[in-house]
Amino acid sequence: MIQTNRHIICFLVLFLQSIALADAVQININSEVRYQVIDGFGASDCWSFQKIGEWPDTQKNRVADLLFSVEEGIGLSQWRFNIGGGVNLQSINNPWRMVETFETAEGTYDWSRQAEERWFLDAAKSRGVDQFIAFVNSPPGRMTRNGLTNCTDGSGTTNLKTGWENQFARYLKDILVHFRDVWDLEFDYISPVNEPQWEWNNGSDQEGNRASNEDILRITIALYDTLQAADLNTEISLVESGDLRSWYQLNSGMGQEYGQNYGSYLSQLIGHPDLTGKLSKHLGGHSYWSDLINTSLVQDRQSLLVHLDDYLEDNWKYWVTEYTILQGPNGEGGRGRDLSIETAIDVTRVIHHDMTLLNASSWQWWTAVSPENFKDGLLYTNYRTNPQDQSIIESKLLWAFGNYTRFIRPGYTRIEMTGANNKFGLMGTAYLAPDGKTVVLVFINAASTSKEIELNLSGITWTPEYEAYLTSDTPGDDLRNLGILNQETPLTIPAQSLITLVGTKKNTPPLFEGYDPELYQLYQNYPNPFNAETNLCFNLPESGAAEISIYSLRGEKIHTITWDSIDEGIQSYSWNGLSTNQMKNSSGVYLYTLRAGDHLQSRKMLYIQ
Repeated sequence: MIQTNRHIICFLVLFLQSIALADAVQININSEVRYQVIDGFGASDCWSFQKIGEWPDTQKNRVADLLFSVEEGIGLSQWRFNIGGGVNLQSINNPWRMVETFETAEGTYDWSRQAEERWFLDAAKSRGVDQFIAFVNSPPGRMTRNGLTNCTDGSGTTNLKTGWENQFARYLKDILVHFRDVWDLEFDYISPVNEPQWEWNNGSDQEGNRASNEDILRITIALYDTLQAADLNTEISLVESGDLRSWYQLNSGMGQEYGQNYGSYLSQLIGHPDLTGKLSKHLGGHSYWSDLINTSLVQDRQSLLVHLDDYLEDNWKYWVTEYTILQGPNGEGGRGRDLSIETAIDVTRVIHHDMTLLNASSWQWWTAVSPENFKDGLLYTNYRTNPQDQSIIESKLLWAFGNYTRFIRPGYTRIEMTGANNKFGLMGTAYLAPDGKTVVLVFINAASTSKEIELNLSGITWTPEYEAYLTSDTPGDDLRNLGILNQETPLTIPAQSLITLVGTKKNTPPLFEGYDPELYQLYQNYPNPFNAETNLCFNLPESGAAEISIYSLRGEKIHTITWDSIDEGIQSYSWNGLSTNQMKNSSGVYLYTLRAGDHLQSRKMLYIQ
């Protein structure tokens, strides 16, 4: 009687598990289908770091830990340093929107300047950041036509003085050389223009400089020649387009106003024969004005991809080098500081679509620390309005961004994930480490209800053990470690949250019954019985060819996986109960065999739908 009750209980457990699995969203990950290699995730110091760099080291270190540390923060892998154009109180009334310049006169520099921002460069480097981008919003006022670091009416196609491209290039070269030779930091990239298709006339309330395509061409050629002569390894990054459409469309309004072309950067600059071999092979642009959830979020990226395809095929990469909310998913704009998960979801939705539709290899937030009442910071401070308040205010966006930045490291490759691409609900992407021993899955649940998922992973010969990290609006859910998953039950992703799963391959073989490293061995599958997926594990005493086959009790071959060469040691293959042609099989007993070398071994397993 006791034995009978046990059988009934086991049947009920399996039955209830099968109901739960049937309701779960099926997430299929295939590591054999690969997309872009990730270069990194980053943000910029513009412009707040000149101010918070005045803080005591304890406060500054806390900011640096939150941004750069993979243990205590989000682990950014790229950092953007703004080379300032100089203090300009004549036309810019916000001191937090300008940066002093190193230059004091032609060829003369005060290297004590920008010490505050340089402190954070060193802090980033000491915490493992190894990719640095220098970028320019405006040339120094001495080099501009109106003497200011933003444009005005009548200052021409660009504010840089006519014929001053070589002097501007020497200025940038001198700064890069000093960083390399004196401060032991060689910038990987230099971006000489930023959003050059906008006018940047007074009223913009910040540094800025327009530049026509002809202006950019002359600046870039002069800069390339100057960098080469100085034996700098710094590559030139173009063009920091302020929107997606300007990659393939001319800005007709600017063209009519100034009589030269602005925009259509792919054909007019990236593809220009005079720039061949002079540019870093990435296309740096901004995702502003492309986040309306019902239109531009998908449509603008699909339109751009048509024009990007040839470049991506030619090994160019697409980088998102700036984004913050200016428009928003419903056109409500970015005003109003928001620390909640709502803004975090809105931003990571954009990240998801940049990664999946444009195959972005890098994704960089605009300004890391903001004093504004605006949705533009990872961290916020009230220091501007109250100099006694050296506050460091964390946003949920910081930690949601960390669901990507901490775990998807440079060199990881995005791999195929299907079943999670609903911009109103569940979104997900998957990544594989260069050594093939770590899988990272990032899920965003934008819905107001929780989602259950079941993972089906193919293309690798080992079964990951997943550790989960949660970010939600609940206090404390800031990349909160949920521990190791129980993979026999569906994973619940709470409403309005992000979860990252880090799946690792264990270096120590599991203690299978009778394990002997010198023998070919096929072990009992687990779980057994199984419903959705089971692991077929085996040991190889030496590397070589191997084959796992699955048969019905009538001897019909259901499924086969063959490896021409597979490493020695414990290996695992996950079978989802489907035949080779992806047909479902009925419940029952199945045989599985290992054929390797001269060895053939079989075992039985029980499949319950």
